[in-house]
Amino acid sequence: MIDFAPVFLAQVHASTQVQFAYDIAASRVVFVNAAYAHVLHGTDAGANAELPALLRRIHPDDRGYLAAHWQQWMRGERLVAIEVRLQTPDLPNQWFSASPYYHPGGPGGPLLLCTLHDISAAKYHQENSDLFNSRKNVTLEVLSHDASGAFILVEQIAQYLREEIPEPALARVTQMLGVLEQTSRESVKMIRNLINLEFSAAADTDLKFDRVDLNLVVRGPLEQLQIGQGLLGHHFSYALPPDPVYVNLDVSKFTQVLINLVSNAIKFTRDEGHVRVLVERLPGRARLRVSDDGMGISAAMLPHVFERFTRARRLGLRGEETIGLGLSLCKTIVEWHHGTLAVASTEGAGSVFTVEIPLAEAVGDLAPSELDQPVGAAA
Repeated sequence: MIDFAPVFLAQVHASTQVQFAYDIAASRVVFVNAAYAHVLHGTDAGANAELPALLRRIHPDDRGYLAAHWQQWMRGERLVAIEVRLQTPDLPNQWFSASPYYHPGGPGGPLLLCTLHDISAAKYHQENSDLFNSRKNVTLEVLSHDASGAFILVEQIAQYLREEIPEPALARVTQMLGVLEQTSRESVKMIRNLINLEFSAAADTDLKFDRVDLNLVVRGPLEQLQIGQGLLGHHFSYALPPDPVYVNLDVSKFTQVLINLVSNAIKFTRDEGHVRVLVERLPGRARLRVSDDGMGISAAMLPHVFERFTRARRLGLRGEETIGLGLSLCKTIVEWHHGTLAVASTEGAGSVFTVEIPLAEAVGDLAPSELDQPVGAAA
């Protein structure tokens, strides 16, 4: 019979991920593998003495989050992996995924075993990917409004000239103006269809939730939208709370909801009109509001705006067509985040779309003095 204990111990020591065992009753680290020295630059013999300094390097926004999960893990509850940041002066934050395992029956009592995966490269790659996607989507929206406006203007000029030119003396010119009018109309439709297809395809991908600061997620797209809409002649503004607002998001999908809601507001707001985005932190939830002073929605159509292929679809002020899927998809994505999407509107006076999603686990923070104690003493 093979004795697997030394085999697995050798495997643990050979791992490039930090692995440790914590004696819950004694409030002590009783084992660390060789990766601890390479990754966290500590020593086997000094692990407990080094622990308070290591804990003080945890990002301030992650300390309470880690402490709350740690207390649950030590009771054998909610054994889910979490992601935390470790700070090092003059260096980027180091990201770790902490995966717990509770062993109830060690010789001295229960043990908490944990593996720390360094996921820094993956996190920074994901952040760059999310940033690229949000910039791409904002650019597409701005360009679509710009290009659509140009084609709609050509269509309107062609309509005017066709009506003013006498028949049949210039029948060929009239026919050419008709072709120009039809081509412009189809070009606008094609542009909007491409944007809608992009939104629908991205919404159909698998969900990937991360605990993120909502302010950081939306600031980039909002800055771009402010620049883009300023160029197109709208008054676009936004306001974010001064402190971080942590939520669990699929960043790519949620930013598409934001961009879609802003795009709709612009579509139904006159030139020189106002569109505003407000993010707020409320008890237990985050709120994002997109408001405008545009044409609004009639009372008869208001109950139907979130329906698929809704009867409430209408042309934008510049003639933009819609297939009636955008708000339905937005509502679905928000509900995937266990949130709500609502609308209030007065015809002729504008609309307000409100997204509310739960905050990430509402946990208290650890005071600096508590971080000087062994983790087991911070109950």
